[in-house]
Amino acid sequence: MTGPADVLRFALRQGPLRGLLHDPIVVDERVATTACLPPRSARADRGRPLPPGVHDLLAAAPYPGGRVAAPATAPGTASATAPVSVAGAVLAAAFGPLRREPSNPANDHRVTASVRSKFPVHVFTVPPEGPAGYLDPYRHAVVDLEPGPAGGPAPRPAPDDLNVVLAGRHTDLPTPYGVLRCALADLEVGINLRSLLAAAELFGLRASVRLSGPEVAEAARLVAATGPGSWSAPVVVTLHGVGGLPPAGPLEPVGGGTLDDELDALLDAETGHPSLLETAAALAPRLTAPAGPSGAGRALPEPPPPAAATAGPGPDWARVWWNRSAGRVPRPLSGFSARPVTRGEDCLRDLLAWAAAPAPAALHEVAARVRITAVPQRLAGLPTGRYELVGGALQLREADPELPRRMESLFGYPLTPANDCGVRHATALWVFSADLRALVEDLGPAAWGLLQVWCGWVSHGLTLGAAAHGLFARPARSFDEHRVAGLLHLPEAESPVFLTACGATRYAEPLLDLRPY
Repeated sequence: MTGPADVLRFALRQGPLRGLLHDPIVVDERVATTACLPPRSARADRGRPLPPGVHDLLAAAPYPGGRVAAPATAPGTASATAPVSVAGAVLAAAFGPLRREPSNPANDHRVTASVRSKFPVHVFTVPPEGPAGYLDPYRHAVVDLEPGPAGGPAPRPAPDDLNVVLAGRHTDLPTPYGVLRCALADLEVGINLRSLLAAAELFGLRASVRLSGPEVAEAARLVAATGPGSWSAPVVVTLHGVGGLPPAGPLEPVGGGTLDDELDALLDAETGHPSLLETAAALAPRLTAPAGPSGAGRALPEPPPPAAATAGPGPDWARVWWNRSAGRVPRPLSGFSARPVTRGEDCLRDLLAWAAAPAPAALHEVAARVRITAVPQRLAGLPTGRYELVGGALQLREADPELPRRMESLFGYPLTPANDCGVRHATALWVFSADLRALVEDLGPAAWGLLQVWCGWVSHGLTLGAAAHGLFARPARSFDEHRVAGLLHLPEAESPVFLTACGATRYAEPLLDLRPY
């Protein structure tokens, strides 16, 4: 599956043709997946602990213009001379556990949104020399990878740099998602890419990004060498001048026993699932494409001018990180709740700035092919209706106070006695659409996967912008593409490919803080 026509058919099966070719997705939460199972070569008892005190560093930086001034020693350490690993602090901030929500059927939660909290994106590190590592968020450490039969390939960076490899493991997502796991993994890679680069920018680091080329192919071989698994095409992020991680030392043993044996058997079985064999063929164009531009874009928006600042103190970056949510409901419901709230111009300005921040250079051609349609409600005094994002501003196309309610009727999991749906009360809906045929034919078969990465990138920007104003942001692919396209008056050749709903949750409860940093 390397030609544009093959990739287009694969893409359409997960989008506009999904409702015709596949039964509705029904997931039994009691059925295990391989989520949170480290690769087999990443379960050693030796590695590099991540620093404590990262939360305090984020809390000292005001949103949106503040940046982290890393101290020479780590807050909260027993030794006043314990050095801070900036690389470790960035990894902890970007990917560490956040909280547990006692009544949420899906736990745990991190600063990144994830399908049913499965977190299929795994993080690997490659230093200039020495063993590659695997970020284990629950051990709060980078675990040294056990070398493979040939020592293991690794895309080595220049001295004083660190390569971070992001790759999604499809088997972490429930089997009923089938081939859709390919798109979802790429989307979450884009979300995690934005989180990593946002953390890097907060710490004043310079980065470069590779989404295709020899380094990406080498990273794919590194990931494959860690054991069984079906993986997305990786993304390689180089953090420049970051220095090294701390020296390796003993870690608490992890895993083993009957549960790991069962999950390893599941990993072996699911890796050969027919839908994932087809997925592997769809990923090939990313692994064989030539290297593209490596510019990292800008993960954080430009701070607003002083005249635009709101009166009074705003949140700090730790609060924005903590507020990150995709919405929730109490057991036994599924879905997400929302309630009507009013937000001002400062909220709209933030959301637009996060959406418009330029993605990595390798995604620019794809980004130019995407239309963003917004449906604001009780936001900055704008009439409710259909808007198009043009040049960083919303342009009204049609006023329609009933549009959010009509959008909810087309959502994949509508309001029922067993499911809550907050679309009708959303503060803003953001719909991404593209001409898939023109995208793949003009930019090549790799463009479809890059489109998913870009959607994840923008969605996580909206997530952080919403969090700064006490709103959730729920990424979604579950909607009737044909009817949404008609409702939004999209051109005939365009299909909606992704949606992010921002709003205020109706349900709240005390949360359990899981931050080890």
